[in-house]
Amino acid sequence: MTRVIMSEKRMCFTCETERDVELVERKETVTIKGKEVEFIAVSYRCTVCGDEFETPEQLDSNLEAAREAYAQRYESFSPEALVALRSSYNASQKAFGLLLGFGELTMNSYEKGSVPTSTNRLLLNLAGDPYCFRRMYELNKNRIGDTQRKRIESSAGFRETLHWERMDAVYHNLTADERGSIERRASNAGVSVSCIVANCVTETLKQDYVKLLAGARWSRMEESPIQVESSIRGLAV
Repeated sequence: MTRVIMSEKRMCFTCETERDVELVERKETVTIKGKEVEFIAVSYRCTVCGDEFETPEQLDSNLEAAREAYAQRYESFSPEALVALRSSYNASQKAFGLLLGFGELTMNSYEKGSVPTSTNRLLLNLAGDPYCFRRMYELNKNRIGDTQRKRIESSAGFRETLHWERMDAVYHNLTADERGSIERRASNAGVSVSCIVANCVTETLKQDYVKLLAGARWSRMEESPIQVESSIRGLAV
């Protein structure tokens, strides 16, 4: 169904002269990554010849609308996932929303099924990383009350953030190339940098244990100390 928004004078490329044209919008379907999505597209329609055309600005706007429609349908959080994320920090809907920079009732709306905006989806994704959430908390904790701060700081999710902060020192002891390589691996695997580093540490400890079982003659303190950072650098090879 087409809806006329307004009329104006504009060049019609079919008539090759200025005509009265209508700014119209209609629901269209497009396939993105093999999945169909519906979005609202805008264009102009000549009132004389009936042809429709899009300006470069409308083409860009329609493309962005299609991408946003795809993200809302296939990349948004489910209400259950949002509840689980918020609960991991033992925060109320209001407090969690304020820490992320939302309005007081925004989380309530999202947990009832409303679709987050693109900006808020990004913030919610960032809040899923303990280190990022800790930064958000430090920036916005004055917006919530003492009771909520105590609940959040005593939660298992928040206590985990205290350990993630120590990753910063290891991260910045690596070269730019090494950090870039680790970041690419994290991106390709769909996990955080911390997960990649943690996996490396786990593998290092496993190798250490295997050497002990094999009866290898070495001393961690004297002959061949295992350096976790050196192992992390191995990720960039």
